[in-house]
Amino acid sequence: MAYTTTALVKASLGIPLAATAEDTAIQAAIDAAAALIDNYTGRTFETVTEARTYLPRTASIVDVDDIATVSGLVIKTDEDQDGTFETTLSVTTDYVIVKNAAPFRQITNVNRGWPLSLYGRPTIEVTATWGYGTSVPDNIKQAALLMATRLFQRKASPLGFQAGAISEFGPVRISRTDPDVAALLQGTKLFGVG
Repeated sequence: MAYTTTALVKASLGIPLAATAEDTAIQAAIDAAAALIDNYTGRTFETVTEARTYLPRTASIVDVDDIATVSGLVIKTDEDQDGTFETTLSVTTDYVIVKNAAPFRQITNVNRGWPLSLYGRPTIEVTATWGYGTSVPDNIKQAALLMATRLFQRKASPLGFQAGAISEFGPVRISRTDPDVAALLQGTKLFGVG
């Protein structure tokens, strides 16, 4: 799961593309940047198609992870709570998707209601293409590039001080948060409900 590439990070760092000595360290920084972005925002920006199960919040509402597209969406219910999702529902007739654009996070039952669990077992199975959207947004790509570049360069400043750039005031402390990355990720972070 990478939101940037080795070639882009090398270009940003001024490392020739043909030089491969740092490729492993660069890829580790890229992977770490993607994980940090996912952890900070509470969502992923790459897509995967699979079935996931849910417990409905109410008889009419089920909250789901980010759905990138409604194309290929399949919703099934387990009416008798035996672990088998035997009833396939139809869009508009049985349910509607809340919102007009991805990411879709809520499905409303408009027919007879979602089966509520008596035993704590999920009663709804959703097969979908999961993710924030069908492609990685430009702000996420740029944040990943900045973070991967910064993480790669941190090996030169393991104690948190910028190496080789001592001003008349002494060593320069590296900030914990990059304000540009924070601005790029603004608006994509999920907030929990307490």
